[in-house]
Amino acid sequence: MYEDLIFPLLVLIFVLFVIAGPVLLYNGFLKLASPVPLYLPVLITVLCFLLLTGIQVSGVLNNAGVVAGTLAVFSLMFFIVTLAVVTPYCYFGRTGKTGDPWISFSLLAFMGNCLFFFTTMGHAFEGRPLPLFGSRMPGSGNLLDAAISALDLGDFVYAFHSPVYSAVLAVGLYIDVFVVSALYFGMLSLLPAPAASQEK
Repeated sequence: MYEDLIFPLLVLIFVLFVIAGPVLLYNGFLKLASPVPLYLPVLITVLCFLLLTGIQVSGVLNNAGVVAGTLAVFSLMFFIVTLAVVTPYCYFGRTGKTGDPWISFSLLAFMGNCLFFFTTMGHAFEGRPLPLFGSRMPGSGNLLDAAISALDLGDFVYAFHSPVYSAVLAVGLYIDVFVVSALYFGMLSLLPAPAASQEK
């Protein structure tokens, strides 16, 4: 019965994170420090990765129900995407050449969250290994697969119901969104400042 609510609730959370998530997060950072030190969003990101890993390893959401478990994990992943969008702006935004950040925030958050939905597509079959990250992450996936192979952790990471698979997926998602956001804000920061007449 409650499973029917998952999709509309996920859409609602998706819209809220795209429209309001980055703006609220950045304003929250500004209330703590202005300008925002780069270590602050990075520290929160690391804590999110640890929280996600802890949730997966402990299985604390196994008894919470499908709806609660799905919403909790997706909300945490959306928040990680939000951090990946806002973190580069904390550095490049100091130049004053990045334009209206709110529009950029929404566009980048939309792209990042759509990328996250893409990573959840496909099915994992009982007893079979989970898919390689390269098939889900367009940028960092192959690098993660290569690192896991070099460390000989494939049997552990890709095992069905692996407790760390989602955490590694979150790391790859964060890297991809962070790189795109950094390139976007970095390119904007290199543009010449608008003339005084254009600012008016």
